[in-house]
Amino acid sequence: MNYRTVQIKHKEKLKSMRLQYLYLDFTKNGRNQEGYRGYKQCELNFSTETNYTMEPCSLEKLYYCLKQKEKIENNKIEMGFWGDERIYNISAIVGENGTGKTTLIHTIMRTLETLYGETNQKLPFDFVCLLQDVEKHLYLIYSCENIEIEISSDFRCEKISYYNSDTPLTLLKKTKLIYFSNTISAADMERFHTIDHTDYKNIYTDFLYDCSLYASLVGAQEASNITSNNKLLEGVIEDQLRTYFNYESYQEARYLFDRNQRNILFKMKNQGYPVPYPRELQLAIRPSMEQLKQVENSRQNYCLSDRYLNWCHRYKEFSDQSQNRYFVLTELCLNCVANFLININLIRDYSRKHLMFPEEFTNPRSYIKMMESAFVSNIAYKDYSQINNYFQVCTKYIEFLWNNASYIQKYWKYDNDRCYIKLGEHLNPILQELMIRFVDLNRAVSMNSYFVTYHWGLSSGESILLHMFTKLRYLLQGNIYDEESPDFITEYSVQKAMLAQRKEFIENSFNNKEKMNCDSVILFLDEADLSLHPEWQRIFIATLAEYLPHLYQNPYYKGTDSGCRDIQIILTTHSPLILGDFPSDCVLYLKKDQNGFVTVEFNNSLQPFGQNLYTLLKDGFYLQNGTIGALAQKKIKSILEDVQTVKTFNWNTMSNVYYAERELEQWAENLKAHRRKTVKYLPQGIIRNKLEQEISVALTIIDHRLNPEQKEHKKQELRKDIARLQRQLDELENSEEELQ
Repeated sequence: MNYRTVQIKHKEKLKSMRLQYLYLDFTKNGRNQEGYRGYKQCELNFSTETNYTMEPCSLEKLYYCLKQKEKIENNKIEMGFWGDERIYNISAIVGENGTGKTTLIHTIMRTLETLYGETNQKLPFDFVCLLQDVEKHLYLIYSCENIEIEISSDFRCEKISYYNSDTPLTLLKKTKLIYFSNTISAADMERFHTIDHTDYKNIYTDFLYDCSLYASLVGAQEASNITSNNKLLEGVIEDQLRTYFNYESYQEARYLFDRNQRNILFKMKNQGYPVPYPRELQLAIRPSMEQLKQVENSRQNYCLSDRYLNWCHRYKEFSDQSQNRYFVLTELCLNCVANFLININLIRDYSRKHLMFPEEFTNPRSYIKMMESAFVSNIAYKDYSQINNYFQVCTKYIEFLWNNASYIQKYWKYDNDRCYIKLGEHLNPILQELMIRFVDLNRAVSMNSYFVTYHWGLSSGESILLHMFTKLRYLLQGNIYDEESPDFITEYSVQKAMLAQRKEFIENSFNNKEKMNCDSVILFLDEADLSLHPEWQRIFIATLAEYLPHLYQNPYYKGTDSGCRDIQIILTTHSPLILGDFPSDCVLYLKKDQNGFVTVEFNNSLQPFGQNLYTLLKDGFYLQNGTIGALAQKKIKSILEDVQTVKTFNWNTMSNVYYAERELEQWAENLKAHRRKTVKYLPQGIIRNKLEQEISVALTIIDHRLNPEQKEHKKQELRKDIARLQRQLDELENSEEELQ
């Protein structure tokens, strides 16, 4: 049977897609018996209503039949189960350690990437993929060469033979893939470099939006114009990491001051969700003298000129007299100027013999003249448009600072190279407008040398969520932020900005320059629970399900029929607290068989949704050795072994009385030590009571086995104690009678 290649030609026919089913054959029909990283074949079901399975139809295994079976009513995931009805489904991949959860996530993504027709990856596996649009039409795509795929008669779908397709598929062009990973791994690096990133600055419009830590590190370097031609940071790991954290802090600041996002976070916070909602911001400002000294050193062959030293002295006098009123403004301006001088030097080595240092520190024109003096006398602006553009950006930044100096002095409290800004529960509209403009303008003049970083005082869990929310927010395109205007901020300008229409959308762009607004999102989360507090793990799914529909709206903005109509999430986790929010049919369990190969199973008997934590730990994560800590387990086992030794010891074999006594005393000491070093730390309950009982029984046995002389000695000691206590009692009674 020959299947034709199906291509949807018209944009209006393209619809948002959901992943229903994926069959992976890592043996490639038996040609690779070793499989791939512990996998041979596996089936992954992500549907809310139906389970699919591939079954061989002949002994030769050249024909397979894809069959469907409707789930029983209690296992179906009803629309709206996850909250918003646009969240189609959330699937969790769990299992034993080393079963390749990350490998499976990468494999799913690589399969879907090939369906965009933009990559030329050679996959180490065959696949059968079933997609569904929002109108429940099914599309079957398969790459199994020399294998025919039959379809059971009880359902219909569009069949597409991928391996002999001469035209790129278009089914997923209106679907955005998003990938998050909270670890840095070789797998992420390998995956990242399988895609052509020659136009990496359009990462937000790539069909796969890669938010792994590795991709973020590379992206920060690219966005900050750090290339192999930049000798300042080439190969310096410390500086590359600093660039990454500084760039991340800029993106987070841009996110947190976004009006729409702050409103979303405020509402979710009041509903009890653990969202990052900082009430204070600290701006760490690099001392400008450090950068200017670097500029002067390079200009004078590491010899500071007398003119520069005299200027530094005047600046110090000014900063001492200004009592911090203008110090923040001047530090920011001088950092901007220093960045400008360094960056034009990277383009070409200019003569700066006539460099003019600012004479009037409170006059913005003085800083602009210093930049002009670096190149105006030698080069016309029109000959170097790149320099001129950067000059205009720096000029705009300096003018903005001084135009709004009164607001900066009002809201920013400077102390020891830091500005402290109180945000409060409700952000002042003028302060918000000030920060929105400042963050963007400051980023523009920073280039690859950040002189302002943002610190929010958040916990590690809040920081993880802030990172995730920020990355998800940056996917939106359009005029979503305010204009970077250097003008005075007024109540009118703030009101105008608040009422301005925001045009947001998710976009895919392709090599043929085609662009499409996306109607659906498939989000992959690897190690979703990493570094989150247990309580935040418990709330994580609810938080994500609440946030995403607010972020990716339908429609994206008023007056359009384009919006995010469908959201699907696939994640891996080790957390039973996260798993406790999943119905059984939404969980895929990975388990190694007796031959060491990984199988994918459903465990309908577990029912994780609302399940007890200990049951989830044992049955959901295959903890065969118990559900308590390994150290506690080892200590309890040692107690029981010692007790059992005392109970079952053959006393008749001990012919030497002296050594027998020594052995008995040692066992008694061991059992008493167990009480001091282990049992007393256990919580009150069955385990502690049982151990106390077992130790007491063993000590009684030892006591009975002591020799008669020792027994008599003990009796004598006890009699003496009794006589002593009797005398004390008599004395107390006599003294009471005398008092009466």
